[in-house]
Amino acid sequence: MLDADISTREALANLTGIETDDHALDRRRFLQLVGMGAGAGVAAGSVSPIVDDLLTGLGRPTWAAGPVGPTDGILVVIGMFGGNDGLNTVVPFNDGNYYTMHGNLAIPGNQTLALDGNVGLNPALTELKKFWDDGQLAVVDGIGYPNPDFSHFNSMAYWMAGRPHAIPTTGWLGRWLDGYLGGSKDLYAAAEIGHSVPLHLVGNTARGTVVPPSTPGYGADTSERSLRGYQAIRSMQSGANGPWFAAVSEAMVDQLDLAQELAPVVPSADQLSDTRIVARLDVAARLINANLGFRVMTAGYGDFDSHAGQPQQHPLRMDELNEAVKRFFEVLDPAWKSRVTVMTFSEFGRTPWNNDGAGTDHGSSAPHFVFGQNVKGGMYGQRPSMAGLRRWERMDHHVDFRSYYASLIDGWLGGGSSDVLGGNFENLQLFSRGPGIQPGGGVAPGPATVTEPSEFTPLTPKRVCDTRVGSGGVPKRKMRREERMRVKIRGVAGVPNSATAVVANVTAVEASENMFFTVYPGSTARPTTSNINGGPGRPVPNLVVMAIGADGYIDVFNSHGETHCIVDAFGYFSKAGGDRFVPVDPSRLFDTRSGQGTRRGKLGHLAPLDIQVSGKSGVPKSGATAVVMNLTVTEPEAPGHVTVSPAGVAMPDTSNINFYANDTVPNLTICKLGTGGKITVNGEGGSRHVLADVFGYFTSNGDKLRASPPRRVLDTRIGVGSEQQPIGPRRQIELVLAGSGAVPPTATAVVMNVTATQVARPSFVSVWPAGESNPGTSNLNLMPGQTIANLVICRIGEGGALTIANELSECEVIADVLGYFVE
Repeated sequence: MLDADISTREALANLTGIETDDHALDRRRFLQLVGMGAGAGVAAGSVSPIVDDLLTGLGRPTWAAGPVGPTDGILVVIGMFGGNDGLNTVVPFNDGNYYTMHGNLAIPGNQTLALDGNVGLNPALTELKKFWDDGQLAVVDGIGYPNPDFSHFNSMAYWMAGRPHAIPTTGWLGRWLDGYLGGSKDLYAAAEIGHSVPLHLVGNTARGTVVPPSTPGYGADTSERSLRGYQAIRSMQSGANGPWFAAVSEAMVDQLDLAQELAPVVPSADQLSDTRIVARLDVAARLINANLGFRVMTAGYGDFDSHAGQPQQHPLRMDELNEAVKRFFEVLDPAWKSRVTVMTFSEFGRTPWNNDGAGTDHGSSAPHFVFGQNVKGGMYGQRPSMAGLRRWERMDHHVDFRSYYASLIDGWLGGGSSDVLGGNFENLQLFSRGPGIQPGGGVAPGPATVTEPSEFTPLTPKRVCDTRVGSGGVPKRKMRREERMRVKIRGVAGVPNSATAVVANVTAVEASENMFFTVYPGSTARPTTSNINGGPGRPVPNLVVMAIGADGYIDVFNSHGETHCIVDAFGYFSKAGGDRFVPVDPSRLFDTRSGQGTRRGKLGHLAPLDIQVSGKSGVPKSGATAVVMNLTVTEPEAPGHVTVSPAGVAMPDTSNINFYANDTVPNLTICKLGTGGKITVNGEGGSRHVLADVFGYFTSNGDKLRASPPRRVLDTRIGVGSEQQPIGPRRQIELVLAGSGAVPPTATAVVMNVTATQVARPSFVSVWPAGESNPGTSNLNLMPGQTIANLVICRIGEGGALTIANELSECEVIADVLGYFVE
């Protein structure tokens, strides 16, 4: 018999599906034992072991339904366990009863974040205020249920079940899963970020998964010893030793598959916030970005049970909520914003009257939040009246929580609330449009996905398109302000239809004003990143390694003014075969200023210079097919361009660097090695010095590329990825990448666009693996007032980080990840 007044923690423990039988070996129990804590299926609210499924001929469950559809809504549910004080969350600052009853717990009106003339948000909820200002926050007031129960266990069970005063055997989201999955079992449809499955994710035939807020343990380790163990487990699946043996091995293999799927997505605990709900929503956003098929993500925190000490407790809970929302949307890929909605719930509110312990007691009604890009912001429901309430009386509720749930099921999850909730309940019409629909109508572009591990094939450089002449299927005119140009890649310039990513030089020419190009996979949502920063009077090139859209295109977006655009292909990645990347410590290959690695003296007009690469700067004498190097032109006497190509072939009609007199211009180059392991540096125009630093090479044995949607990981101007201050002579950055939302812990090297701006003096930026000494190479060469970008491919160093430094001058630095290499 349960005590009617058990604690929040005890109530949660009784409403989560932790397996307690030490002899049970279902999939979920096994995963808990090895550190994953993931769930399988349930029947009638109890665990239905996968072993039993296999023995009764049901077969192995389906694990994933695939990526989320373009108009499928994703619901993120935040549980505020213990009973949140709604009056101190949405503050009725215009109601004198509130100040009389709440006494010294009440928040002064001038401290709230006013929503209208009557109510304001708790002062900590600045992120929610932003949603309100954008018309994307719904405040649903007066939520409760008839004949409220003030036991944590009972009320929490009713809210989780979606059925007041009924014996809780299944949950409202679990029953929605039953209909969504149609009887199948999918481990990637819904998940709790935590350590056990809560009741609301338990259905009759389906249940959610548990993903802990840290990197998976067993199954994710890639040491040689572990890999041998995994192979031994996989070899046990034959069934030759009987169905029980086969069932056990199936569960173990499923664990390996799940761990390996999640390992690149979920960072280690030390890379997440120490605040529980912040870490959990961080992981939820990463799982959504990975597009594994999750439609529902849940996470809870507390304790909100503020019988005493509320002045210290509740502000902390509000700070945690605000920080969690902020972190979630920082990590969430912007392409998902039209398909993600967040909601809150708590098993009850608090009393309007305070008590003698500087707290409040269990209440019967409270407001809750629904927010997201497609939410129709405003006040919903009705604020309960406090007028005339005596000391222990509670406020009436005006919105049944089943109406709240029905509004989310029918408005965002595709319908079926009457089946889920066992009746028809009012739809509050909380959404301005459906999932994935843009404000003006039409489906929003979906997010790009990370490519499968791919190998590189270098090409002799070839032009893909040029707006100056209208080649390559683009118009013969300048790109206009905020115009997107679609560039066909597959089937063009030697790039096959099997290619997953392209290596291309993109150049902005004859810009009418300061502008930037954003390059991204075709027909996907445009990211908030940039690749090329240009302006009047000079052509600006930059290399991109870019995932190709499903339609075979990449898209180029022009931010301001009018400008011509040129795209040249230098190679491609595909799953069909090729070469792999080997990163090396950055080192100088040649420098015409000093004669290092070549003759001394400037290069003239059409004066080719062969450079030995094989056997130099960490590149082996044999086996290398292409080199990755940062090429720099300096001290040119007149405008011109430089072209790099394999030795022994005719000079192509492409360019790597365009320059004007007295410029210093860098650009990353990936060039196929030609005769004798050499490259040829040539060009037209004024005489100039040329130098190059090697960062790696391609050969038959090495790492594969996973090209990813462009993702900003550093911006010193606003404090993203580092403190909000420029780098300079006395400050360098250790940028942690491995295990971040953009780069998995297993990555060996990163592909990253680095931009420098607000430069104080002539200087250069260097990037190298963390934990190593400055190699004395450069990635960006800077002049005062300049904004310049360059691609960087660099081995990841100690702590999964890179060091970024400018030892001569202060400057702001921005970095966008475009991909990474894995073994």
